[in-house]
Formats: sequence, structure tokens, C-alpha cells
Amino acid sequence: MTPPLLVRPWPLAAPLLLLMGCGPSQVVSEPPPTPFVFRSLNLRQQDVLGRPNWELTSPEARYDLRRRVARALQPRGVIYSNGKPAYRVEASTGTVINDGAVILLEGRIRLQRLGTAPVMIQASRVRWIPGRNLMEIDKHPEGFDPHTRLSAERATFRIDKDTLELQGKPRLQRWARAFDPFLANPVGAPQIVVTVASAQWKPGSGALTAGGPVLGERRPPGAAAGAALQTLTATSLNGNTQKQLFNLGPPVLFSDPAVAGGVSARGQALQVDAAQQLVRIPMGCFIQQEGASLEAQSCVWNWQTQAIAADGSVLLQRPASRQLTRGTQLRGQLGQKGFVVVTAPGGRVFSQFQVPRSKTPPRPAPPRPKPEPIRL
Repeated sequence: MTPPLLVRPWPLAAPLLLLMGCGPSQVVSEPPPTPFVFRSLNLRQQDVLGRPNWELTSPEARYDLRRRVARALQPRGVIYSNGKPAYRVEASTGTVINDGAVILLEGRIRLQRLGTAPVMIQASRVRWIPGRNLMEIDKHPEGFDPHTRLSAERATFRIDKDTLELQGKPRLQRWARAFDPFLANPVGAPQIVVTVASAQWKPGSGALTAGGPVLGERRPPGAAAGAALQTLTATSLNGNTQKQLFNLGPPVLFSDPAVAGGVSARGQALQVDAAQQLVRIPMGCFIQQEGASLEAQSCVWNWQTQAIAADGSVLLQRPASRQLTRGTQLRGQLGQKGFVVVTAPGGRVFSQFQVPRSKTPPRPAPPRPKPEPIRL
């Protein structure tokens, strides 16, 4: 059925008479071209192998023949990967230029990844170039999975590589309690906030690579709004948001002023297991707290329970008492009432310390009784 043609009425205008030679001529100004109004819009594109590449539909669209521009309301679509549906796309409005060479999406834009893992990308304005498998996002780019929100000032989504590149103050926020990215944004303040210089995120796998400087901040559960935060700095970050595992490049420094006496740690590398609430220093571990220091080949610290474990060439020092203990393993607890136990399975523990001098002079020994005289 031929789509209806909307015709605008001709304006009432008097003819304009121009004197050219001795004969009059009449010029009538033409109205601007009238766009077609379609009941629906249905665009599809295939790849070089004949497989579906993308499709876009709309319940109502206005098409300008002269400019080859279509303006669509509530556009909906699907993006395919190797002929299979990969993302569902929706927006408030869309502008299709040159029959799909460029598509401008505006308003409430959502890209829902299809599959077992619930992942979504949101934005307010997207310039989609299907021929380059590219989306340029210059307003409010956000990426969500059940525990994570990634955001920046702008982003580039490379569809064929399934990679979201974040530029302009990228930030990662993590919530301990899982949420549904498709239904609503997470509720409450995040427990962990990490800022980086640049970031690349693969929504399908959760793989994350970020360039530093890296600054991470964590608010312990139950801490007051103005309480000191745990902080972490590093030169790079890579990991996986779905597995909640992150590796940080050296030099790495961790500080927890909320613990009595404060705790600081550093190492040649640092791994964060957000799901298990563990910090691992796999190489060159050094931890310091309230006049005591610990060195070891590797350390594991639980920031929730304050439990600590160290292995390999363990050296525990307390300068105030000149205590020095060497072993191969350490297990214990940080904090004001903390304790540690150093062991050396199959070997010996070496420990030395200085006993503090007594502040009161020692009591003199009682005099010996005189011996009884020899009696005959």
C-alpha cells in the first residue's frame, strides 16, 4: 500500500509582475518540499556474506525526500554479530541520514546485550555509523553489569570488537549487592569507586583494561558519611567485572586509616578479589601498622575480617622493642586487638627482642644468717 502523502496548502500570494522589456512575466515562489509521513519505518542491512547486520524499526517516521533524512519516534532495533542477535537497541527518537549511512539516536538510549550475562549500555546521545561498526557516545555513556557501573564524559563503542572505550574521567563503581541492570540502577552509594585515565571494557566477557594513574576508594560497611576511606593507588588496572577480579600494576600502595593505628601496604603487584573481599600481594609484600612491619614474598588480607596471612621469607619487626622474628608462614589478625603467629614448618623460627629495663632499682638481697657456732 502506498504510504499517505501529506500535502500542505498553497499559500495565498499575489503574483509578482516584473517589467522585462515590454512584456510582463509572472514568478510564483514554491513552498518547501513536503516530507512523507510513514506509518512505520523498517530498515535492514546485511553483511558481505548475506547475514543480517542490523535492523531498525519505528511505529512512525517522517521522511524528507530531498535531504534523504528520516526522523523516527521510539526506534527499536537489533545489532547482529556473525549473523546472530547481539544487542537490542532502543531510543526516544532517531534520525536516519542517507538511508542508514548515519543514525543519530537521542533521549533514553539503551543497548541491552543479549545472552546469559545481564549487561547494558546507556546514553543520552549516540552517533551510530553502521558501515564502520561504530557508535560515538558524547552524552552520559554508562555500562552496567550486576555489580558494576562504568561511566565517563564520552565513549566509543566498537561493535565488531564488542569494546566500549571510555574517555574523559572514566570511573568504575561497584556495589556488593547485585542488581538487575535492565530493571533499575543500583540503590545507595557504591562501596568501591575507582578513577582511571582511560578504560576499555568488553561487555560480553567483562574484561577491563585501564591506564593510570589509578585511584581506588572504599567505604567500609557501616562507616559514617565523613569517616576516612580506604585508598589504593597504582599505575594500571586490568581484570574482569563479571568475575570481580582486578590486578593492579606497580608500584601499588594501599592505606586503611580506619583501622586503629592505620594500615598501609605495598608490593610489586596487587590483586583485588571483590567477591571474597580479599587483597593479595603476590610479590614483594610489605605491610605496616602502628609500630610494626611485615615483609614476605606474598600476603593475603581480608579487608572485612582483618585476617592476614603471609608466606615465604617472613620478617616481622617491632622497632620499639627491637623485636625481630623470621619464619616461613604468618597467620593472624590486624587491628587494635590483633595478633600474629609465625611458624616454620619443617624448620625453625628465629626471634630476638630486648627486654625493657625496670624503672625501679632491684631490691638488695637479704643478709645471710650467721652460722651457728661449733659446739663440742
